[in-house]
Amino acid sequence: MNISIAQGIIGTSAIISAISALMFGVFDDNLYRYRIGRRFGRRPLMLMLIAPSLLIGVLLWIPGSPVPLYACVYVLWVVLAQAFQACYNPLPGEMTKDFSQRTKLSTTRMFISTSAATFIPLAGSWALSIYGETKATAYMVVAIISTLMFSCAGVITWKRTWELTPDEAGFGEYANGTVHESHLGLRGWIRRVAHVMREYATTLRIREFRKHLTIFLLVQTSSDVFGQTFLFFVLYDWNKTAAFASLLLGCSIVSLPFMPAFGKAVVRFGVRKLYAFGLCRNAAWRGLAGIGMDSDGCSARCSMDGAVRYRIVVVPCIVFKALVGYLPWTVLVFMPDIDQIVTRRYRSATFSSVQSSLRQLGSGIVTIGVGMVLAMVGFDSSLPQQSWKASIGVAVVMLGFCTVSMIVCWIVPSRLIINQQTDLDVLHEVERLRAGGDKADVDSSVRRTVERLTGLPYEECWK
Repeated sequence: MNISIAQGIIGTSAIISAISALMFGVFDDNLYRYRIGRRFGRRPLMLMLIAPSLLIGVLLWIPGSPVPLYACVYVLWVVLAQAFQACYNPLPGEMTKDFSQRTKLSTTRMFISTSAATFIPLAGSWALSIYGETKATAYMVVAIISTLMFSCAGVITWKRTWELTPDEAGFGEYANGTVHESHLGLRGWIRRVAHVMREYATTLRIREFRKHLTIFLLVQTSSDVFGQTFLFFVLYDWNKTAAFASLLLGCSIVSLPFMPAFGKAVVRFGVRKLYAFGLCRNAAWRGLAGIGMDSDGCSARCSMDGAVRYRIVVVPCIVFKALVGYLPWTVLVFMPDIDQIVTRRYRSATFSSVQSSLRQLGSGIVTIGVGMVLAMVGFDSSLPQQSWKASIGVAVVMLGFCTVSMIVCWIVPSRLIINQQTDLDVLHEVERLRAGGDKADVDSSVRRTVERLTGLPYEECWK
């Protein structure tokens, strides 16, 4: 496939996924309004339906199908993955209210996902060395097995996790029968759509969520750019093989033992300090750039031996995968707590969907942009060698975007104040108000914390 067509399909699918995220988030959060949601649960019902549907992804890896079929299956796949995230991401925040236990759950989740992101490229490298790099067999075998494992993991998650009850989630009036959903006509559905849009818009009122969202989007889009260009960088700027690129991505295996330590560090030191430490990966990116491009037409060969160069590449894998990629997902768990003192409801899927929607929208725009830039510099993935201009273009896109993103990310986390104590203050205040406490009796320090986290006067909270 032409590079611009391939990137266009991926980018368009990401934009469609962004729209679908907005649908699934509010839908999942409000399933307790309906009898089927109260019977099977909000998250379990979605997981039960999505887990077997994920097997549609197998069709992506069968060679010889027409391009329109690949495009349709890919769109369906990303929509299903988005629906899965809408009901999966809220689980750590709903299974416990304890800061340490939530962090432990998020750390376990990230440990498993990092393991998958580590071992799948290693498996790909092994399969490529067996089947060869000119055939689709290696990709087909590894991807189909991975898809089957993903579906099985979805079934396990459905059977072995739990969520907030309707009363705890703020839908007690539906559970005890005091409020019933009436039949909606056309005007009713229009009002419902407008209400859904307002639901999403209100999440952006939370100051701490806006800061978190800025960091998350920059980290994720820079990761997208890196993922889309790193293989080309290895092939054409280093003159290495695709198997070597997969092996290199698998080097993040060394980060796995550090994951539990990062979880404990979040509890002990707080998010802000860890972000400051993690964003030192700028040095790692500069190390990648300093290795130099290995193409004969681009620059002179680097004088460092292979072992030293290999170690330099391992460093960004450790920092990027193990810490900076870990922190945003851990922080997201605490955003619905802050929102709860404003809206009186626990809207974890809504927050997750806003984040996922903007993440997919950003990914789609960045992906299309990368495809356009690479096409403009004359990049052609079907050629065994690229022109000097195309090789430089790959390096500039990969390293330049990441560098600019990390500079911005270095500034924003200094203003984050979410930590174990501030989250505990908010949760205790919610419990006090829910038990009938008077807003006028709020402690002055708790009042300041609430106002700093929400960005709203305390009087506008808990209406």
